Amino acid sequence: MRANPYLFLGANGRKAILGIYIDRDSDLSITSQLCRQLRDRIQTGLLAEGTRLPPTRKAAQEYGIARNIVIDVYEQLTAEGYLIGKRGSGTYVASGITAMSSGNFTWMESLHEHNSILSDDIIDFTTGTPALEFFPSRIWGNYLKSAALNSPLSCLDYGDIQGHRELRLEITSYLLRTRGMHCHPDQIMIVSGSSEGFTLIAKAMYPQYHGIYLEEPTIEITQNIFKQMNYQITPIEVDHHGMKLHEMNHYKSHHLLLLTPAHQFPSGSILSIQRRLLALKLIEMNDTYLIEDDYDGDFRLKGVPIPPIHTLCPERVIYAGTFSKTLAPGLRIGFLVIPSELISTFTDIKESINIRTSAFQQIALAHFMRDGHMDRHIFKMKRLYKQRRVVLLDALIQYFGDEIKIHGDEAGMHLAVEFLDKSRTIDWEKSIEYGVKFGLVEEYSLEKQKHTHDIVLGYGNVREDHIKMGIERLHRFYEDQS
Repeated sequence: MRANPYLFLGANGRKAILGIYIDRDSDLSITSQLCRQLRDRIQTGLLAEGTRLPPTRKAAQEYGIARNIVIDVYEQLTAEGYLIGKRGSGTYVASGITAMSSGNFTWMESLHEHNSILSDDIIDFTTGTPALEFFPSRIWGNYLKSAALNSPLSCLDYGDIQGHRELRLEITSYLLRTRGMHCHPDQIMIVSGSSEGFTLIAKAMYPQYHGIYLEEPTIEITQNIFKQMNYQITPIEVDHHGMKLHEMNHYKSHHLLLLTPAHQFPSGSILSIQRRLLALKLIEMNDTYLIEDDYDGDFRLKGVPIPPIHTLCPERVIYAGTFSKTLAPGLRIGFLVIPSELISTFTDIKESINIRTSAFQQIALAHFMRDGHMDRHIFKMKRLYKQRRVVLLDALIQYFGDEIKIHGDEAGMHLAVEFLDKSRTIDWEKSIEYGVKFGLVEEYSLEKQKHTHDIVLGYGNVREDHIKMGIERLHRFYEDQS
C-alpha cells in the first residue's frame, strides 16, 4: 500500500496531514480549525510557496470528514490569497507571502466558543441597514429593562470614559472567539457608533499625523471626518483584491493608512494576504499606524470570518468595530481596539470632549452577548443574507444577463454592479420615478467621473419578495435610458 506523502504524526501522536489535526472536543468548528492552522503554517513559512496541498477527497478521507468541508476551506483561503488553484493540477500555496515569526500568528482556541420599503411605492436598495424586522426587540427590551431596574446607582453617574467594563470584557472574549484577536479590556474603548470612533481617531492622531491614505472609492463618512480635521487625503484605487498598495511610488511621511480589508466598501473585495503584509511593512517602515474598519466582518456568507490585520501586528493597528450592522444602527454602539501606547492619548481626548455612551445600553448589550443571543442572532442573519444575496444575483442575471458585471465577495449586505455599455449616458436620479432606489459608486469616489456606470445594491433590509420586483424596476429604468 502506497504511503500518503502528506501524512505524519501531529500533536499527541495523532495522525495529521501537513501537521494539522482536528480537535473534536474544541468549541471551534472543523472548518475554522482547518482554516486557522493552514493560515498559520503558510504565514510562518512551514508551508512554502508552491507547496501542493492534498486533494480534497484524500484529506476528507484521512480526517473522516465531509469532502465539502475541505472544499470550503480551500475556497476560503483561495479567496483570501493564501492558495491558488491550478485546473487539472491541484491546489498550491500562493506566492508573495513573506514568512514571518510564528509569534505574530499564534492562534488560541476559543476560551468558550423592517423591511427596506421606504413607502408603498419605493423599493430601497441603499446600503448600511441590516434586516431590522428581525431585530430581537422583545429579548433586547427585557435586557434593557433589567439593566435599568437592577444596575447599581453608580451606573447613573458618568461612568468610565472608556465604557462599561463588563461590556469591554465581553467584546474582548467575542473578538478572540470570532476573530482570533488577542487584546485586553483596557484596550477597548466604547463609542457611539463608527462615526464617533473615527472622529476620536482623527482627533487623537492629529497633529503628529496630518495625512491619511484612503481607499478609492470608500464610504463618505470617513472622507468627511478626516477632511474636517484638516487631514491631507490621498486616495489609492482599489481592485478586486483591495487597495492597490503595490502601485504606491513612495509612502508620504506622517500619513495614516485606513483599510476595510475584510469587505471593502463599495467594491466588496477582500484585501489579499500579500497586500496585508505589504501594508504592515509600509506602516512599520514609516513609523505610523493602520486603521482597520471591520464594519461588517461578522457576515462572511461563505466560509468563516477572515482574520483581521490586527492579528498580524496589534501594536500598529487601530481596530474599529460596530454593532450597527450586526444588530441595528439605532443602538449607536461601536468600539475601538487601541494599541497600548495610545490608550492614554485616546482617553484624554475623549475625556476632554466628554463623549459617553448610555450605561444601560452597554449593560444590556454585555448581558445579551454573555447569554449567547449575539451568536444566535448572527447565525440567523447570515442564513438570511445569504438567501437574499442569491435571490438578488438570480434577478440581476435574469434581467440583465451579460449587460452587467457583478462585483463583491460573498460577505456583508451589499454588492456592486458595473454596467458594461459605457456609451450610455444615464441619469441615475430618475430611477426614483420607477420606484427603485440604490447607491452610486460615484458618490463614494474622491476622484469623480471614473465610476459613472457603477451602482451599489444593499440587500440587508430588502425583503425577498421585493428584491426581484426592485430589479425589474431597475431594468425598466435602464432600458428607458437608451
